[in-house]
Amino acid sequence: MALGDTNIIGDVTQTLKDLLTGLDVTLDSPATLPTGGEADFKKLNLFLYQVLENPHAKNQAWSSPTATTQEYPPLAVNLYYLLTPYAKDTISAHQVLSHAMSLLHDNSIVGGDRLAGALSTAVEQLVLLLCPTTLEELTRIWNALQSPYRLSVCYEVRIAMLRSSISQPVTRVSQKIDVFAQL
Repeated sequence: MALGDTNIIGDVTQTLKDLLTGLDVTLDSPATLPTGGEADFKKLNLFLYQVLENPHAKNQAWSSPTATTQEYPPLAVNLYYLLTPYAKDTISAHQVLSHAMSLLHDNSIVGGDRLAGALSTAVEQLVLLLCPTTLEELTRIWNALQSPYRLSVCYEVRIAMLRSSISQPVTRVSQKIDVFAQL
């Protein structure tokens, strides 16, 4: 399996970045981005902060992509992103966040040709959900980044399927033998 086949998480991030049209989107840690200053700027930071296995897709059966092989089921994950607006002033930051949230709301189900890279062959669609995150949970995230709290919202993206590299050969039944006996 080539590395391009395993870049599903990167493809999800690229899909989100493509959806946020009209915005200057960065993918860096929000702790490293500048604030204030003299220059006029409006940016949105999209930061992947957590990846969790999707418990509802855990017990999948082996798949048979060809008549002679079976593949171990893919790892289904939910991705959690922190969206943080950056601008010269607070009103501009609120405008950036409002525009981003509106775009993600309008595109809450993403499928088909809007999926980036190999993602279009890995999943039928992605679902984008605004996470009901408390101030305490957001504060924990910002504390982990060792940075003061900034206005931000969390989004969950489900389900991304990470293909397994485990496969096994299988053979088809070629002969049937019926044995009958009287009891």
